[in-house]
Amino acid sequence: MKGRLFLIILILFGLTGCEDYLDRKNLDSFDDANFWVNEGNLRLYAMGNYAGYSSIRPGYFYGYGTDYAYGYFFTFGPWSDEYSSSAIWTQNTATSGNGWDFDWVRRHNLMLNRVQNMNLSDEAKNHWIGIARFFRAMEYSDLAMAFGDIPWYDTEVFPGEYDLIYKDRDPVEYVAGKIAEDFEYAAANVRVNDGPQQVNRDVVLAYMSRRLLYFGTYLKYHDIDQTVATTMLQKAKWAAEQLMTGNKYQISDDYRGLFTSEDLGPNKEVIFYRQYYDSKATHSLVSYNNQEAQTGTTLKMVNTYLCTDGLPIKQSPVYDYASDDGIRYPKDQFKNRDPRMLATMVDSIRISQIAINYSTTGFLSLKFLPVGFNSVDPKYNSSTNSTDAPVMRYGEVLLNYAEAAAELGTFTQADADKTINLLRNRNIKKNNVGDVLAKLPPMTVSGTNVLANGVEINDPDRDSKVNPLLWEIRRERCVELIGEGFRKNDLKRWKKYEYLKTVETAEGPTTLGKGALVDLTALTPEVRKKVTSAVRFWLPVAGDSTKCFIYNLYDANMRRDWVPGDSYYERQYLNSVPKDQIKLYSDMGYTLTQNPGWE
Repeated sequence: MKGRLFLIILILFGLTGCEDYLDRKNLDSFDDANFWVNEGNLRLYAMGNYAGYSSIRPGYFYGYGTDYAYGYFFTFGPWSDEYSSSAIWTQNTATSGNGWDFDWVRRHNLMLNRVQNMNLSDEAKNHWIGIARFFRAMEYSDLAMAFGDIPWYDTEVFPGEYDLIYKDRDPVEYVAGKIAEDFEYAAANVRVNDGPQQVNRDVVLAYMSRRLLYFGTYLKYHDIDQTVATTMLQKAKWAAEQLMTGNKYQISDDYRGLFTSEDLGPNKEVIFYRQYYDSKATHSLVSYNNQEAQTGTTLKMVNTYLCTDGLPIKQSPVYDYASDDGIRYPKDQFKNRDPRMLATMVDSIRISQIAINYSTTGFLSLKFLPVGFNSVDPKYNSSTNSTDAPVMRYGEVLLNYAEAAAELGTFTQADADKTINLLRNRNIKKNNVGDVLAKLPPMTVSGTNVLANGVEINDPDRDSKVNPLLWEIRRERCVELIGEGFRKNDLKRWKKYEYLKTVETAEGPTTLGKGALVDLTALTPEVRKKVTSAVRFWLPVAGDSTKCFIYNLYDANMRRDWVPGDSYYERQYLNSVPKDQIKLYSDMGYTLTQNPGWE
């Protein structure tokens, strides 16, 4: 295994690195002249794109990462309202780096060029061209999501081709169209089955639905190009539909099992996953969820889950929010709620000085902890976790279809039944034992309105700029995909970073800044003293010092503001182009434009 990894690294950096890296041929190794001769070498080259072997470029299927890492899962920071973070948005223009890197574009274009000249069957040649174009689409998706406008290169660029090397950025709508072309070619030519753990047509279609949904909504809500936006949404919907009509995948009843299994191979909901092995390829996500202090889930996220009658907490009679103004303890918050809530978070409060595995908000993640695991098992207390990572699953594809259809104005009851209602129909048990938890009723659609058991949903917390149907689809996406690394890009493409605002209102802290309600009377005087010294609280009820919401943003400097239209805030939707690149262009007599607000 180590030898294989070394070879991949050698190919990655030997073929795509500096031209003078080797001055003469080595008969025991590959060079550009003798490498491009068979499919085995092509597969080896492509494998360098999968998980990556450097912190600089971790690959496209990073999963839970390796060693003391857990990838893009369970992500937090200033870009998510899932978890309570005091981080502040970046304030300075990047001097260098910042994601501005075209090495991997060159890598994919090099493969495209070489494959076209290989002695292969037409089927094999089209497949490997499709693989190269798939990875180029993936790379350019990352670049365009980060910078918006970005130079598009579809050929190798050689020293001295200055007009190409120093070309200015192409419009993001143009790049999105080229990305779509790459995905379409790959979807038509990549093999249906190319062996286990290899990119196949289903993987291409799934990622096509994800990335083109991003660009469709980004172009729409950032008011860049409505025509291209519509085209992207149509293609995203089409890609998802191809998987939905194939009858190959199905929604798993074991929601937690999607994230805690030692072998995702047999799981019918998983389209693609990263494998982990004891002592060979491991991560630390389970350990983090087990015995380390977590960045806790926000009260806002807890309140997002619907009640078992399909209504939001402020509308549902089974929750009866008005009776106590929502001031209730976790056990009561979890009653009569979407069963995924109990499969995602612990329903008892976990705070410092009371529990080893505590969170900063009192709400502890459960989603990534294997059912029945032993908390003292060394395997789950270090970097030796071996649960597989679902990098692409069918549940997301259904959500991609639903959202694209809703954005296009074509979403029907039939669409709801084959997407949202399939997700809601899981037979979920608490900790996978006992009776099946009460399910949400099916979503009923009436134009842009949504009903549950004949009652029209009228969520007091709905963003008035988002119609009820789209609001409920976005809610479904939020609760289904929590902790899987989607929220930043979702808010970005919807142009809704304003949801991340944590400054206090006239009524006090927002639910984004608050955590669980703690009953201090339930603690012994000794424990109470330790808890109150270790945890910051906000007292929501005047004169009642026993009822305290955990409040991490106790210092005003920790709170984030957002002023729509202000360039300081609006610039956060895109990375700054690094200063050293702008200077390099200028020194060579060319111009590289900066993103607005970062000048």
